[in-house]
Amino acid sequence: MKTLYRDDDINVYTDAFVFKDLHKQFIAKKQVHTVAVLMKDLWDNHALFWYLATAPLLEVGLHGWEHVDYSTLRYETCLAHLRTSLDYWETNVKRMLQLSELPEEKKIRIFFAPWNKESDEIKDACQAVGLKFCNVKNGKWEDYNIKSFHWWNTIGGWKL
Repeated sequence: MKTLYRDDDINVYTDAFVFKDLHKQFIAKKQVHTVAVLMKDLWDNHALFWYLATAPLLEVGLHGWEHVDYSTLRYETCLAHLRTSLDYWETNVKRMLQLSELPEEKKIRIFFAPWNKESDEIKDACQAVGLKFCNVKNGKWEDYNIKSFHWWNTIGGWKL
């Protein structure tokens, strides 16, 4: 079984320099670092956005437009949040990197539900936009062991 290192709640307030130092450990060990990103206003943190869009071995997953309980929202609202988030990411990556197409390795493929809460509405909305729905139960998902953490808990020392 593979390990997926899920770094939760990356957002506009994430310290880009602390995050970059954390990610250096993943690069050194040639290990993929998967981040669950909240998209609202992420572009305002240009240093972080640049790093997310360009760093090797960094998989961007979606945590939502905002940190809300998507399991309580109607399908239409879930779908709108997902589409807005994916469009926001693609538009800004292409603009920042002056690309006409989003690179395959920077396409968002997974939705990580806040608080791991699920409903048919959010799962159906994910399917409609081509995202895998990840709900971590007992530290497992598909053929992965999940190691979840928050970037801010790594300040002052954390070892991969």
